[in-house]
Amino acid sequence: MSLINKLATDLSEADCFDDRDGRPWSTAYEHVISKRMMSEHPLAAIAEVRDTYQAASAPYRVLYDGQCEICQACVSWLKTLDRDKQTVCLTISEEILSALDSRLSLDSCLKQLHVVTPENEILVGWDAVACLARLFPSTRVIGSLGQWFPFRNVARSLYGYVARNRYFLSKCRGGACVVAKPEAVRRQARLATFWSCYTLGFFIRLPLVLWAGVKAGAQRASVFVQTYHKRIDLLSGKLTILFLNGVLPNSVPLLFGELFTTLLYDGIAIDPGSPKMRRSLERHLLRVKPEIIKIVATHAHEEHVGNLNWLSDFSRAPVYVSEMTGGFLTPFKTLPWVRALIIGQPPDLKQPYRLLGDTVETKSGQLRVIRTPGHSEDHVALYDAGEKLLFAGDAFMGSYFATPNPDVDSHKWLVSLERLLALDIEIMVEGHGHIYTLRADIPDFAGVVIRQDPKTAIREKLTYLRWLREQIVAGFEDRLPVRVIEATCFPWGNRSSWETCASDECIRLLSLGHFSRTELVRSFVRTNSDALPTVYEVRLSRSEEPPQPPVAS
Repeated sequence: MSLINKLATDLSEADCFDDRDGRPWSTAYEHVISKRMMSEHPLAAIAEVRDTYQAASAPYRVLYDGQCEICQACVSWLKTLDRDKQTVCLTISEEILSALDSRLSLDSCLKQLHVVTPENEILVGWDAVACLARLFPSTRVIGSLGQWFPFRNVARSLYGYVARNRYFLSKCRGGACVVAKPEAVRRQARLATFWSCYTLGFFIRLPLVLWAGVKAGAQRASVFVQTYHKRIDLLSGKLTILFLNGVLPNSVPLLFGELFTTLLYDGIAIDPGSPKMRRSLERHLLRVKPEIIKIVATHAHEEHVGNLNWLSDFSRAPVYVSEMTGGFLTPFKTLPWVRALIIGQPPDLKQPYRLLGDTVETKSGQLRVIRTPGHSEDHVALYDAGEKLLFAGDAFMGSYFATPNPDVDSHKWLVSLERLLALDIEIMVEGHGHIYTLRADIPDFAGVVIRQDPKTAIREKLTYLRWLREQIVAGFEDRLPVRVIEATCFPWGNRSSWETCASDECIRLLSLGHFSRTELVRSFVRTNSDALPTVYEVRLSRSEEPPQPPVAS
């Protein structure tokens, strides 16, 4: 197939001219052009496809500077207002501009906003803003007034001031991300203007942040109510998920969406929770009366190991942990007081306990034990090859998990995820209650069962972590402070950055900084060779002087 035909096929398959999948022309245009512009097709082929479809009902094409936080913030509002998909937003690059219209130049587009109308008229600067404002009922008055004296003159002056200082307002100071003119950004951008712009971008989006926080909070509350004191029996009773609760631990699923669970699988109890969830676990066990032959912990974090001794006494079953986990638990390190208060300080693991080998026998088969350091140094996952079932523990924790604990090593986490990706997985059970699967024998359960192929979810997390690694490595190479690098990893133009902002900052506040976006940055520059989680006792320096740059693996 020729390049031209392939692009035409892409546009056709994207439903450019019908709405079978509910996607308008603009969505398909943005998806195909953006994807193909960065791939293998030469510009001549793309331009020819553009000419082929020019006569179609094209959207307003908005060309904005993706390295400016104010531009990103305004684009977020534009996408929120544009319910009918009348616009398509594209970041500026030589390839995009040459493919869209030969009249467009990189230098002029970097100076001011450009909009190409469906009639192929090019509007620039404030005139472009006013044109877009007139598209939507809630902003139509602004757009209409913006055409006339004196409003037009004042608006043009204000807009021109921002546009002239574009590089001073860049989120990419120091080249922490790929931009159209990185040299200019490095030369002109300053930290004071960086933070001014980043803060302004936040306040422009604040209503969206608050609304996303309220919406997510309502969803978390709904899932909590549905799982409170509940259990789920799956695979003809072979797998049971017990949802654990406690007065103070209940704040975690309500505020952050992480459920607490104990898994029962073919005679194996996995991660029996913390001391403050013990009454909930006992209530489940007295009701279910399962036959437990072994107790296994995936890693030494408090919400996974706090009831190992108690459950062993209750069930008369031996405890199995990795050698490193056993070392962490004898004795268990003193937790920060806020974690001890909410989750509970686990007791030291009592002897005798047994060490995990390469496999652990169940009542009817065996589970393969897979070393998965990253979330913690001692982490292991369990895999049933017959069922194609992975007990991931906390080795996954969602594709876009952004507030890790202080002992995370993201370089090792990447390697562990690549190891898991090599497995044949049809069901993946997380350590905090979520199940990823497409299998029909796993029934729907809102907020718990996620209808996504497990390997696709792992690939998404790998892609996200690799992108973060590039951002962070580049930031440290340019000697940027940790908090600046953190900001570049969560640009307001990224929807997930502002959608999760409220909950992420709430986690930072409630944990006194032990779980935060800052720790995500630090997780790529761990230098302590001691495997023990001494970060419980000694916090990393919060100095603005960054550590030495990491070596990308």
